Parts: sequence; structure tokens; C-alpha cells
Amino acid sequence: MDHKPTVPSVAVLIPDRVKFSAYYGGALARWTYEVYKRLEKDLQVTVFGFPTRKEDLYPLPYISNWVGAHVCEAIARAPLLRQYQHQVWLRSLLKRLRPFSLVHIHNRPAWVSWLRDYGYQGRIVLHLQNDHLGHWTAEMLDGLASAVDRVVVCSTYLREQFAPKSASIAGKASVIFNGVNTRLFNPREELREPKTIFFVGKVIPDKGVLQLVQAYREVLKADPDAKLVIAGATGFGTHEETPYVRQVRELVESIHRHHGGQIEFAGYLHHDRELPGWFQRATVFSCPSLFQEPFGLVNAEAMACATPVVATNRGGVPEVLAETGVLVDPEDTASFSASLSRLLASPDERRRIGRAGYERCRRLFDWDVIAQAWLSLLEETCGPKSTRLL
Repeated sequence: MDHKPTVPSVAVLIPDRVKFSAYYGGALARWTYEVYKRLEKDLQVTVFGFPTRKEDLYPLPYISNWVGAHVCEAIARAPLLRQYQHQVWLRSLLKRLRPFSLVHIHNRPAWVSWLRDYGYQGRIVLHLQNDHLGHWTAEMLDGLASAVDRVVVCSTYLREQFAPKSASIAGKASVIFNGVNTRLFNPREELREPKTIFFVGKVIPDKGVLQLVQAYREVLKADPDAKLVIAGATGFGTHEETPYVRQVRELVESIHRHHGGQIEFAGYLHHDRELPGWFQRATVFSCPSLFQEPFGLVNAEAMACATPVVATNRGGVPEVLAETGVLVDPEDTASFSASLSRLLASPDERRRIGRAGYERCRRLFDWDVIAQAWLSLLEETCGPKSTRLL
């Protein structure tokens, strides 16, 4: 008589105040939903996170501790206590976490040791989308390696920020890319506009919106019909009129007065229902991040739509684009604007880059590919060769 192996039970911890929602959530929530919905037949998955309205939730099993969340919010308002809010939140979930064979922690390395200190004995996978370990010492990384079963990062760039310091952690560190829903993000050439530059992301200094507007001002000298669309807000589903936002708007108004042009603020977009159409209409997509962007998911989403990308030459972005996009220093306005102008003026080059990006995205970044890579990693982690017994 054949017996199927026990299906691992996985608890996914989304940190802080990230909501598990297509509209109010960010990349962590989206990664969790897109990967684990594809693995529902293989794994028993429950997501733990911040309270989210039922009508906004992604359709996966979800648990939140409303009392714990309110306590943490109260602690966060107390200067002497706010450093303990994460421990309080994690401890409030502990009873429910104990039965799970594996805990998947997003972006919070300190939670690994806390869970062990609280007595959790199952496997732990730490999954990083940002550089949370680059400042850790070799001793700290060795300590992490003794408590965690695997560390997964979204780019080789991110792995190289910490793995060379510790052979122990390097042996447990793997790269699994982020992904794209190619059923939503795909080419629609009949929608393509002739001269539209598109940006989507948080409207904050790190994302380089001001530098993009400065480059657009130079583009207008060569192509006065060029249009710039800026989509996004200062937060997930929320927007503040910050000093930086005002600085961007003041530059936009100056450009309108002295150079004309068309600059549209599209606001915060629903990721699934609205964003694909903007990529499909865009002539060129630009991601001018000033910081070391660990991956840059928006670049892969543009590639899925066969939209040519002009992006920052920093962090993990070159790994995403490889030879299928244009890399620039976003602070070099002349070079940045010249790259945008060259693509706007060359339909053949746009088609070539767009097609190459599309093929690369389908091969490496489709969520189906990512989900299978993740399942293989979990099976290896939970299998007989794992160093920690259940």
C-alpha cells in the first residue's frame, strides 16, 4: 500500500504593519500569495500578519491577532518601549505557531533567534528582500546560521552583502528570484502609446523620481511630444504631501511653465486590476532608484509586457535585466535623458529590447517557475537530510 509523505505545514510571517492585500499590501504580501497559492496542493499554508479587512484579503488562510496588534500599536507610541513591539507581536502568535513544521519569516532576521528562545523547534526559513544582514558581523552571522535552516534572498547582489563574511551562513544561503504573474502582465501591442515614459513606485527620494523628472526635462529638448506618467504614492494605498513630493511637484510646474511637456500623476494603482494596463501602454518604463535596489520587481513586470526598460545600474537590477534593458546612472542626467530619448526615437530598438526582456521574464521570473523553486527548497529543508528533526 502506497503512503504519501506527510505534507509540511508552513506558517508565513509577514512583518510589521504590512497588510495581506493586493491593494494595501506590498511586495512581501504579493510574493506570499503568488507563490503559496500555486502550492496549495503540496503544502498546508497559513499566513500570519497585521489585521486586514476580510474583503481586502488575498484568498489564502490568514490569521491575525487583533489584540496583539493593538498592544503593539500602543507600545510603538511609547519611546522607551517601542523597541519591544516585535517581540510582543511574535510572542502573541507563539501558541499558534508551535504546531507548524516550518516557519517562513519575511525580512526579519532577529525573529529567528527570538523564535528559538521562545522554544520553537521546527524548521525556520529566513527570506530577505532587503539588505538586513550587510551590517552584521561574522560572529552574528555564525549565530544566525546555528538557529536558521535556510536563508533565501532575491538576488545574488543581496547574498554577497553578507555571505562572504561567514562560511556557516553562506552554506545555508540560496537565491530565488522574485516573480511576475504573466497571466496579468503580458504584451498588448495594440495598446502601446508612441511616446510615453512610465514610472511606478513609492514617491520617495530613494526611488529617484526627482532625477527622472530632471531627465524628462532634457528629453523634451529632443522630443517635445514626449509624455511622462508618474504612478505611485508615499505608501501602500496612502499618500502624504511630504517635502519631497512638494519638491517634485514644484519641478513639474516649472517644466510646464518653461518647456511645456505632459506630466501626469496617476496616483496609487491597484496592482492586479490597473497596473498591467499602464505597462502595456507605456513606450518605455524607467526605474531610476538611487539606492542599491535588491531586485526591482517593477522592472520584471515591465519586461513581462515587452516594454523596454531604462533602469538604475545599482544593486540587483543588472541581474534582472542582464542584456535585455538599458542600465544608467540615474544621477547622470545627460546620460539618463539620452538613453530615454534614444529609445523614444527608435521603434526597432524598442521592439528588440522589449522582446528580449519578455523572453527572459517568461524563462526566469514567471511565478510558476518561482513557486517550483520554492517548493524544491522547502522539500530539501524538511527532508531527511535536514539538520533539524521535527
